[in-house]
Amino acid sequence: MSNGLGAGFFGLALLAILLGLAAVLTLVLVGVVGFRRRTGTVPQLLKYVSIAVLGGVLLVAGFGVLAMYDEAVLLAALFLAIVFVPLAAVGIYLHQTTELTRVDALVTTSLAWSFPFVIGVGVTFGLTIGVSSTFDLAPAESHRLGVVWIAMLVGGAVIVIGSVFLGKYLSQLFPSSRPV
Repeated sequence: MSNGLGAGFFGLALLAILLGLAAVLTLVLVGVVGFRRRTGTVPQLLKYVSIAVLGGVLLVAGFGVLAMYDEAVLLAALFLAIVFVPLAAVGIYLHQTTELTRVDALVTTSLAWSFPFVIGVGVTFGLTIGVSSTFDLAPAESHRLGVVWIAMLVGGAVIVIGSVFLGKYLSQLFPSSRPV
């Protein structure tokens, strides 16, 4: 990126792509829960679609971190906090508490991340904008006080906690899941 403004727009574009992918995963989540309740099984197509979309999420977020780390550190940290940390937390949690197959673990991880990601992004931006406007902070004051860092940590925590709880619920939908 040649300047901070360009990096900001690029970061927002990548975030919009991630929100689109999370929306697709949320629709797959609804389909998985619906099929499981009606037929007792989860179609293989939905499993592999969610794994493919998870691959897209990892590529977009990884590209965002690599492209932003030298010029827009906040954006690189944001992608780490809202994508990689929650996915790792859910994966570790599922590995420690269940005996899911690798496919089911990937499906559960991707679906557990989807909806909390949408909520967490809203929390992150809502806190940033809300605190700055409520206290009438200029951008320089907001930056000096670390409002963005705090909002990013809170949004990341919302995504991690939501993803782990949703992952716990979703892991029970797969017959290969046995509590350890």
